[in-house]
Amino acid sequence: MPESSEETPQTNPNNAGDPPVSQPIPDSEPPFSIRSIMWTVYVPTLLLSLGEGLVLAQVPLFAKHLGAGLGLIGVAVAAREIGTMLFDVPSGAFVSRFGSKKTMVFGTAAIGVTALGAGLAATIWIYIALRFCQGMARAVWSISRQAYIAKVIPNQNRGRALALFGGVNRMALFAGPLAAAFIAQEFGLQSTFFAQAGIGIITAVLMLKMLVDTGGGGLDVEGESIVSRLGEVVTENKRIFATAGVAAVCLQLIRNGRSILIPLWGDAIGIDIRGINLIMSASSLVDSFFFYPVGIVMDRWGRKWVLVPSLIVLGSSLVLIPLAGSFGTLLAIGLWAGVGNGISSGIVFTLGVDFSPPNRTGEFIGVWRLIGDIGGSTGPFIVGFVAQAATLGVASVVTGGFGFIGAAVAFFFVQETLKKSGKTKKR
Repeated sequence: MPESSEETPQTNPNNAGDPPVSQPIPDSEPPFSIRSIMWTVYVPTLLLSLGEGLVLAQVPLFAKHLGAGLGLIGVAVAAREIGTMLFDVPSGAFVSRFGSKKTMVFGTAAIGVTALGAGLAATIWIYIALRFCQGMARAVWSISRQAYIAKVIPNQNRGRALALFGGVNRMALFAGPLAAAFIAQEFGLQSTFFAQAGIGIITAVLMLKMLVDTGGGGLDVEGESIVSRLGEVVTENKRIFATAGVAAVCLQLIRNGRSILIPLWGDAIGIDIRGINLIMSASSLVDSFFFYPVGIVMDRWGRKWVLVPSLIVLGSSLVLIPLAGSFGTLLAIGLWAGVGNGISSGIVFTLGVDFSPPNRTGEFIGVWRLIGDIGGSTGPFIVGFVAQAATLGVASVVTGGFGFIGAAVAFFFVQETLKKSGKTKKR
């Protein structure tokens, strides 16, 4: 599997324009055991992803329950992504200032509190505001978790450890909608938000007890102005952002488009809440089968072997949604979308690591994450406003079309970043 962004990159002097090649840490490092991060990385990730899965289908449906039209439903779904996007870079500064333990605990507790507020929201605007705040909390949690992982997982163990990390996340996103199918049916839409709130608070308490603060994870905010450093990163890597960045935006856009289009189309053709959640859960189950094989493909044949097919499969699944007229046909399309999302496992993060320059790694990853989050926040807006102006079916086709645009850009213009050597690295 690809390794995380905190590797020490080295530039290849014979290929100045190529992405930096990561320098492995010497074999003298102390032995690493996955058990040592079970309660600080895997269990919190499992719990928070379970909470996200619980409300995955309920977010657009609850917005509709509050009286929102299709345009405002898109805003409600996008609000969390926008909050995350706007708080990506500030979160890095908070981690450097306060350390990973404090920021992880704060971010997790804030996810719980905002979920509780969302479930109690009486108007669509309060609901949107709380979803936005949850996105900010999610950014703090995500950046601090990345900094913590960089400190505690040695370089040569990250592939195996992060493969399991991705699997844990996807299995939780499968279990969440499955549980929500019964919780929402029996106790109402709001109950899933309350369950997410409880999970967030429990996770915050767990991390408060189990985490040892490792500091800021190398996210430096001292010395040179952050604004000037970010400006240099954007200027020096503008071609990468204009090609690979566009492909990443398209991928994140259709990923999030899926999470709003399938529930709304299911509701439009008369499928009940339980059926919609079962479709989302089945889609996530298929998704979870691919995380480890995809890592092998990326390391053996290249990143584009994953990026291009994932964009085509996900895009085609959204284009097919208007053809669904029953539970069975929408389930089949949801499973196909799960295949596409599973194929894309880790590709955006891996490309960010591969392209990151040796002297601006942190800043590059921050900008790269921001680009991906722009795509994630744009998807629901496109769905909502195209559906408002035309129909939900047209919105599905338009959103799916971005998958084919991204695939074309990736195939023709994105540089392959896999560096093959004479020796095959054993894992």
